[in-house]
Amino acid sequence: MSKRRKKKGLLAAQKPKRRWSLFARFWKISLLGFLLSLSLGWTYIWLQKHPAQRLSSHERPQLVADKDLSPDDQVRIRDAYRHLSEVTPETLAPLALELHQSMGLRSINVIQTKPFQIHVATEPFVAAMVVELDMWRFVTDDGIVFGQTTEREVQTLPVLKGLDRKAPLVRSPNGTIVPSSGNQRIIDDTLLAISEGKRYNIEYRTLLYDDFRGLAGELQEPAYKVTLGFTPYSNKYLKLEKILTSLKQRGLTSATIELDYKGKAFVKETVL
Repeated sequence: MSKRRKKKGLLAAQKPKRRWSLFARFWKISLLGFLLSLSLGWTYIWLQKHPAQRLSSHERPQLVADKDLSPDDQVRIRDAYRHLSEVTPETLAPLALELHQSMGLRSINVIQTKPFQIHVATEPFVAAMVVELDMWRFVTDDGIVFGQTTEREVQTLPVLKGLDRKAPLVRSPNGTIVPSSGNQRIIDDTLLAISEGKRYNIEYRTLLYDDFRGLAGELQEPAYKVTLGFTPYSNKYLKLEKILTSLKQRGLTSATIELDYKGKAFVKETVL
């Protein structure tokens, strides 16, 4: 007779699983933790040496700069932006300050206008006059001294002479010049004279300040010479307007007008 095979149950057919001892489990977990810590450590060191790579190009918001900026200024802004370790309001504020001080701008704002867009808005200095200080420098219409130029390069802006060229100057962080208080007062008075003169279509070619007689200037067209004196200028311009109208009607292209003597006006006509 053939021998019958004993049927094996379902449980008997399964091989028992190998169980890890407590020590083996602990060793395995420790090894994984060590490898993870080592990887994170190397990543941290690499990011410190390559801060600009913390955000890849597709993760970093797009930078949009004013089109009026020169190509060199746009490159400078984009280069500084790429070196940010991260893009947050806390990092954008110092970036704006750094650019403001290094680029000689009147103002610069770096703000996030959209989730993936950073906008850079700038305002340059605009010259309203040229002054003779340590060298020929530009002045804005609100009295900020900036930049430098030469007398030959000045063609359309009024030029102010007669300031104390030996007075100390202070350079601000963004490159503007802070003159002495005495020179600043003269600059402000001259800008007032230019501004009020434009209301009467009076424009100056040159202006000269004198400590005793105040402000005098040569007009653009015709080249009349006018002594305004000291502030206020409003009543003097009312008189000057009438005088200029009379001189032009008579066809005189050269004259000297003095408005600085106790409310009176003196006119010396010159026939060429």
